[in-house]
Amino acid sequence: MKLSARLFLTAALVAAFYFVAVSNLVAADEVTRVFLFAGQSNMVGADAHTDRIDDYPNFKGAGEPQSDVLYSYILGNGDEASKGWVPLKPLRSFGPEVTFARRVKQQAKFPIAIIKSAVGGTTVAFDWNPDAPDKGQKLYPRTLKLVRDSLAELDKRGIRYKLEAVMWHQGENDMLDRKLYKQYADGLTTLIAQLRADLNAPELKWYIAEVSEKGIWGMDHRENLGVLRQQQEQVLKADPKLRWVPTSNLAFAVMGSGQPHYHFGTQGQLQMGEAFASAYLRDIGKLTPAPDRSFKDELPIAKSARVKLFVLAGQRNMEGEDAFVSEIARHPGFESLKNDQGNVLFRYSIGGGVQSSSNWEPLGPVSEVGNFGPELSFGAKLKKSLAANEAVGVIKFTHSGAQGPDWFPNGSNESHRNLYPKLISFIRSAQDDLKQRGHESSIEGIFWHTGENDTFFGPYASNNAKWMKQLIDQTRADLKQPDLAWFISEQHKNAPWRNMDSVNTAINELARTDARLTIIKTADIPHFVVHFGSEGTLKLGELMADAYLKLRSTK
Repeated sequence: MKLSARLFLTAALVAAFYFVAVSNLVAADEVTRVFLFAGQSNMVGADAHTDRIDDYPNFKGAGEPQSDVLYSYILGNGDEASKGWVPLKPLRSFGPEVTFARRVKQQAKFPIAIIKSAVGGTTVAFDWNPDAPDKGQKLYPRTLKLVRDSLAELDKRGIRYKLEAVMWHQGENDMLDRKLYKQYADGLTTLIAQLRADLNAPELKWYIAEVSEKGIWGMDHRENLGVLRQQQEQVLKADPKLRWVPTSNLAFAVMGSGQPHYHFGTQGQLQMGEAFASAYLRDIGKLTPAPDRSFKDELPIAKSARVKLFVLAGQRNMEGEDAFVSEIARHPGFESLKNDQGNVLFRYSIGGGVQSSSNWEPLGPVSEVGNFGPELSFGAKLKKSLAANEAVGVIKFTHSGAQGPDWFPNGSNESHRNLYPKLISFIRSAQDDLKQRGHESSIEGIFWHTGENDTFFGPYASNNAKWMKQLIDQTRADLKQPDLAWFISEQHKNAPWRNMDSVNTAINELARTDARLTIIKTADIPHFVVHFGSEGTLKLGELMADAYLKLRSTK
């Protein structure tokens, strides 16, 4: 027998064995849920590196083959295609399907199968348009055939199934063309309706992931991205079977030049898969609820005690990107911070409100993606340094995907991104709650880390200090504390952001005109590749506490 014939026979036998094995895993009364993952480059998994998955503590082992998950796919121009069902595993790159499957299996316990059709640089206007067969890459008929063929193979193998949902991430290329972006709602509505009709699945749900505002498009195409968001919201409001999946809070790659990327990259893709899974599991009532961390009755402070409140606000490093809770115990002196600090009050809104507290909780790690910010070591250092009877409360209000215009006191044209009124409301709500409980409070300071997403982009970098002055002045006016202390920590000397030195210089100049503004130098603490990382974030929190304690000692 010729070698090529033997190889073909071997491949056929492996495929047959795989299907027998999977069929044996799926009990006769179990229904396999089938999910279609579709979209463009961020659904393909551009710049997500399979060999780097284990670099991220929360996802070690996530790249292992999942032999109990069926996978059928066509990617790009078709050079990556499974030609039938195979076990799910990352390819040269990977998209959100990997961690989606892992998470759903853990919590839902039923068998699943994934069909994936994604091509970078494609539009709803042409490539995905069912009514434009002669334009673009004709992805609609290709995807429809892939789904039908894949489902027919399940029928052939005697595997009972249900077409469960479509996971969709797309829109960048429609957004870039001003001739197209205002047609997006009509185009996506047509695509959804046609696919439901052609698959005879009128109730088919779609989970639409946000085009991240954290990447470079959130800056140099801010207005276009705002229009795309309006178009997506129009579709979502009109169809109760659609769901929104926020992503601007997730990790997003940064290029070696310091430019925010066009793609999520390895960590972001891993997180996006879990975001899709959380949205789906919540829908079907299978999402494991987060434990209730709030203080049930009285706060753990003396009755009528006055609470010193500290506000930590900003974006990437203040939120804690690349600082992992699982690594805290590696750093001597900080090991206990992986646990709650029951003697420090904590309220938080992180990721632009994607995750927030509704009550006072003990200060501790809370991020659903496993990160932490400088608040942990900051609170611990303050509580250790202040008198035993001084009550401390930390208010964290961050959005790692935010940029300067999102914090404008008067807002921006992209109103869905406005954070300033939410910040002020969040602080006031915390103070009001304390007052109702019989506690007066004072805001001791607002702590801010120089905006990473503002530093690379020239028009933002050149205006950063001016915008910060507006923000500082307005918080003092709105919180009725004209002498409210502000603390801004510099970008680290080893950070990759372009314009970093000029931005740091400008905020230092601003501090020379404002006696209540303190600049925190960060050059002597550890720094990871893009962000401070776990050790640097712990040290940053202590620097922030030291800056406050020094200012307090001069009063």
